[in-house]
Amino acid sequence: MTLRTLGSLAATLVVVAGVAGCGGGEGQTPSAESGSSSAGTSTVETATSSEVFPQWEQAGTIETPRDDFGTSVIGRRIWIMGGMTGERGNRLTSVEVLDTRTGEWTTSDIEVPVGLASFETAAVGPRIYLFGGLDKNAKATDWAGVLDTRTGRWRRLPPLPNARYAHTVTLHRGKIYVVGGENNKAQQVAAVDVFDPRTETWSTATTPMPGPRNSHDTLSTPRGLMVVGGFDADGPSARVDLFDPETGRTREVPDLPRTISRGGGAVADGKVWFSWHEYSYVLDLADPTRWQEGNPMTVARHGQGFVPVGDWIYNIAGCSANPLRDVRTVDRLPLG
Repeated sequence: MTLRTLGSLAATLVVVAGVAGCGGGEGQTPSAESGSSSAGTSTVETATSSEVFPQWEQAGTIETPRDDFGTSVIGRRIWIMGGMTGERGNRLTSVEVLDTRTGEWTTSDIEVPVGLASFETAAVGPRIYLFGGLDKNAKATDWAGVLDTRTGRWRRLPPLPNARYAHTVTLHRGKIYVVGGENNKAQQVAAVDVFDPRTETWSTATTPMPGPRNSHDTLSTPRGLMVVGGFDADGPSARVDLFDPETGRTREVPDLPRTISRGGGAVADGKVWFSWHEYSYVLDLADPTRWQEGNPMTVARHGQGFVPVGDWIYNIAGCSANPLRDVRTVDRLPLG
């Protein structure tokens, strides 16, 4: 079996896990924190490594193993919510919060009103916005709601114009962009739905998503939205697009060194940081001509939360491929 075939197989497992569930949780298999930092690591392919960029370090665990959940940052706190756990992809409604100043996780009394997975969230001030996802019947939904973290109350919003899952939800220049994903006809969604938090109204971006796909990442950069990797009609993709959804202007950026689906990506310290299973890559936005190798996560996985807070990038939970299971692991990467 070739290395390319192995990469395609791993990406296919990501998509299957997104519908059927990741596998047993850590309570049913040896814990990823209990001795092996190589859980999920392929014995055939070589992980990336770097002497230039920092190393990931473990930083505790969450309470409930989960993958494909929403992650948002408010102040110095990280909020994670929903997602799925276990081999049947049981939908979660629980919410956990990390205070990065103390390193303590707490399970909130707040819950998501409906069990969803394969969605994302975006924070604006004290509010967290949740759009779309995969419901308990494995159907793409148009559910839309906002949580006021000051009161703990959810409020329904006008429905997402295009029901979808395995999409991205990205705050960019004051508006929230819902990009990509798959609908209930197994079609990739090209239309970019745009939510204005000030008026609480939807519109459609002038420019559709370049190369429609799902299980990608979309990052807000000074030059526009960067769409990284994913899964298109032909399978796992290494494609990277940088575009302005309103003007249609595109900029040339290099593709990823390998196909990646449902990885973790963040913009911090003037760079794009991206991690998936044994592989990490870094793109300098000041000179975006090539991806450089970074260091792998302490536990190889996909479907994780991946956010910068202060001088760190936090990498939370996700689905390990070998053995196939949801993990509780929290890593962090020092910046600067």
